[in-house]
Amino acid sequence: METKTYAKPDPPKGWLWTDDAATYLGVFFTTLYRWRRDGYGPSAVQHGRRRYRYRIADLDAFLSGGDEASRTDRAAS
Repeated sequence: METKTYAKPDPPKGWLWTDDAATYLGVFFTTLYRWRRDGYGPSAVQHGRRRYRYRIADLDAFLSGGDEASRTDRAAS
């Protein structure tokens, strides 16, 4: 039986999907999941039913210690 694989679409310009954002931050995918679940970490925007995206500027702010970027409840822009 052949397994179907779906190509991951490119995120909007200036954004990264969760797995790419985790690589960008140097953490595991599951770490970002836990941070999002616990209300910590860079802000994420839900894209569709199960996919999240992260703004690169928010990731940079989180890395530099910006406290605004550690809020995950911001609305999408």
